[in-house]
Amino acid sequence: MKVRSLALLMVAAPVVMACAPDTRMPESSYQWERRQARIEADWRAGQAAQTPAPTPAAKDKP
Repeated sequence: MKVRSLALLMVAAPVVMACAPDTRMPESSYQWERRQARIEADWRAGQAAQTPAPTPAAKDKP
C-alpha cells in the first residue's frame, strides 16, 4: 500500500505543480516590458478602485 501511495504522489506532483504560477523572472526585454505593463495596469486598477467617483458640482445639477 505504501508503494501505491508513493507512486500516486510521483504521478500527481507534476500535475499539481503545473498549475502553480510561474515565479521566474523574465529573460527577454519583451517579457520585461509585458511584466511592467501588467504591473502598471494592476496598479491603475487598484487606484481606480480606491478613488471615489467625482460628484457633479451643484451648478451642474439640473
